[in-house]
Amino acid sequence: MITPSYNSRIFKLCLLMLIVVTLSLGNLGPAGLALSATQTAEDKATKTETTKRSEQKTTDKRKEIVSEAVSTLRETQDALKLLDEGKSKESLAAVERATGKLEIVLARDPKISLVPIDVRVVTSNINGTLDAIKKSKQEAEKALREGRVQDARNLLSGLSSETIISTINIPLATYPGALKTAAKLIDQNKPGEAKALLQRTLDTLVVTDVVVPLPVVGARIYLEKAEQLAKKQNRTQQESKKLSDLLNAADTQIKYAQELGYGQKADFDSFHKQILQIKIKTATGNFGTNFFDQIKPYMESMTKSSQHKPSANTSK
Repeated sequence: MITPSYNSRIFKLCLLMLIVVTLSLGNLGPAGLALSATQTAEDKATKTETTKRSEQKTTDKRKEIVSEAVSTLRETQDALKLLDEGKSKESLAAVERATGKLEIVLARDPKISLVPIDVRVVTSNINGTLDAIKKSKQEAEKALREGRVQDARNLLSGLSSETIISTINIPLATYPGALKTAAKLIDQNKPGEAKALLQRTLDTLVVTDVVVPLPVVGARIYLEKAEQLAKKQNRTQQESKKLSDLLNAADTQIKYAQELGYGQKADFDSFHKQILQIKIKTATGNFGTNFFDQIKPYMESMTKSSQHKPSANTSK
């Protein structure tokens, strides 16, 4: 865990890196995104599994955290504090320790550009009907046409169903060099310039996001269950109905993804067409092992197109 620094901006950064926020939105704006109707046991199980998969991705990201990089950040913070206290000799030692930690990281992998130091997670899960989401979008479009930008912003602010896993990274293209320059400035008895440089260096941490679109994850889970039934010979009437229900549920999840903008139109259109083809193939009790092969890439594309670009200056 990263201990808070005396510096208020760094303190805020450290708090942000440890926050885990879960937003469950039952009603949203004037459009009133009311809670969905009663969920089936299958829906509840899928929701639970979706949460588990999202949490697993977060766990995987946390495993990537590099302890030496975490120590580097702490030593940089300490160096800044020591300079503020007029302890140049101790500050120089802290900068040298920070530099040494990064040299260890670079020795392991010279090609690495970003070193993860912490992870924060934000989950937004909207439990509303498709019609309610469409209504919110329509009202937002009307507000924009009328120049009511802030009204449109409020209407759209809750239209998300996702987990964003944000990894905070030290950029190796600039951070080590900045530490070495700071060390020279301290050695040259220029503490003011060294402090300014260290502060700027701390402000250049890079955030990389992994967006997990929950409707896409849900659709994948429904399809995995459907695929197992589709492989089964001599399905009972009840099993065939369950297969149909699972396909419908997956299709509905992708409709949510479509309304919320997780993906491209071509992927959505292809997905819906493939669902229809699978329904036709399995409607008369047919079975097979490759019915779902063509549909899976479209979900991968939806997830990929939902990703954010890296951002810097995490303390702001």
